[in-house]
Amino acid sequence: MKKRLLALILSTALVLSFTGCGKEEKKTALEIQTGATVQEELVQLVNSDLPSIADNRDKAVSVYNAYFKDGAELDSETWKKQLQDEALASYDAYLADLDKLIYNNSEVVNLKSLFAKSANSQRDAIDYVIQAIDEVDTAKLDQAQQSIKDSKTYMSMYEDELKSLCDKYGVTIEGKFQYGTSTDASGTDSE
Repeated sequence: MKKRLLALILSTALVLSFTGCGKEEKKTALEIQTGATVQEELVQLVNSDLPSIADNRDKAVSVYNAYFKDGAELDSETWKKQLQDEALASYDAYLADLDKLIYNNSEVVNLKSLFAKSANSQRDAIDYVIQAIDEVDTAKLDQAQQSIKDSKTYMSMYEDELKSLCDKYGVTIEGKFQYGTSTDASGTDSE
């Protein structure tokens, strides 16, 4: 009996001594809230996180759309430089910020993934237009147009999934969805 009691005490002491060991990592506020509900994470994603990183996306989309605006008068090399230095750089910063958004609930992770696919397709469109200018290849504009269509498809899937999750979890959506969207590249020739 004494041996069992001694073994139990020693094993308990051993377990307790290992409990405090391990590397301490810094965590974000959402990671600390491991008990965050789907509702809380939905609200965090849509109302706080996405709007807080939108400036770089909006800047990139604005530069991109200006390229296709009627009456745009800059030469191709100037446009290419703006698309590379401003639009693509801003969009890459936006995607890096988007990638940093972490959620614990799989449904919200999936929702963010759909949003990220839409964003990556918009980024691809910018890159294809740069390639079209650089290579004087109008086929690249067709690829840019397809990327914009893909982006819209993913955004539609995101909106449908968001509505579905809101209905499922009793979250009310007020207002319209508003996201920066790129213009189709159709009907535009590179110079």
